[in-house]
Amino acid sequence: MEHPQPEPQGLAARLDRLEAQNRRWKRASMILGLLTASLLLTAAKPTENMDPSVVRARVVEAQDFLLKGSDGQVRARLHMSESHSPSLQFYDQNGDIIWTANQSPILLPAK
Repeated sequence: MEHPQPEPQGLAARLDRLEAQNRRWKRASMILGLLTASLLLTAAKPTENMDPSVVRARVVEAQDFLLKGSDGQVRARLHMSESHSPSLQFYDQNGDIIWTANQSPILLPAK
């Protein structure tokens, strides 16, 4: 059985098509690999949205709690007095007390 001899021009054209197809696959796999690597690196990066000035805790114990504005001015104060009674005070922009919570609540009868 005799095999026909392939034509050199046909082999060259087929070889060119295979090489072009091989280059496309190489480019596609390289882009896919870079995309996968960038996604993995992005996912492995620690989050930076945590504010270091925020403290999360279940229990906080203190004698005084101050509420300050963005200008540093104290706007409210919650504290324990020497007689162990709580006090809540609100201040104006001059630092003067504008309201104090009643330390001994009074029940008034309904009319």
